[in-house]
Amino acid sequence: MLREAGAVFGVALLQKPTQARRRRAPAAPTAADRRLLASNIELPLYVREGVEAYMLDHPGSTFRTVVMSGFRALGIEIEDEDLIPERAMRTPRKREALEGDKPTTLKPTTLRLPRYVRVRAEEYLLDFPEMRFRHLVMAGFKKLGIKINSADLVTERQNVLASPRRQV
Repeated sequence: MLREAGAVFGVALLQKPTQARRRRAPAAPTAADRRLLASNIELPLYVREGVEAYMLDHPGSTFRTVVMSGFRALGIEIEDEDLIPERAMRTPRKREALEGDKPTTLKPTTLRLPRYVRVRAEEYLLDFPEMRFRHLVMAGFKKLGIKINSADLVTERQNVLASPRRQV
């Protein structure tokens, strides 16, 4: 019985999806689903500057609402009330470029999103196994009209060291 189940799951895992997975309609988020979860991502400096310019052009938006608006533009269901910022946006200030900073320098960013948004984003990523969460965030920015270099949307292959027992 276990062997049969393993074979079935093994075949399902080896096959690439030919079409998008069928998603069930998401239920309305509960209070627990609206709890904020922190995600740490690294974005190129020019992307951060592009988001700040977008926020200046769209008064009342915050980094979180811009990310969620991008997710909505990609087709991820986001509740309307979550697109309203909880507090006023701090005016982005022009920071002095540090010595050695390039527009492509990655800057760590902590992003706090409601739990249900993170879950829906992860479900969306199941259809795109080569895409990472930071690429999804940048794809949403691109959908909103923020300039993103296409090279930054490509996942870099990481070299994996083979174990001595495994033949490559």
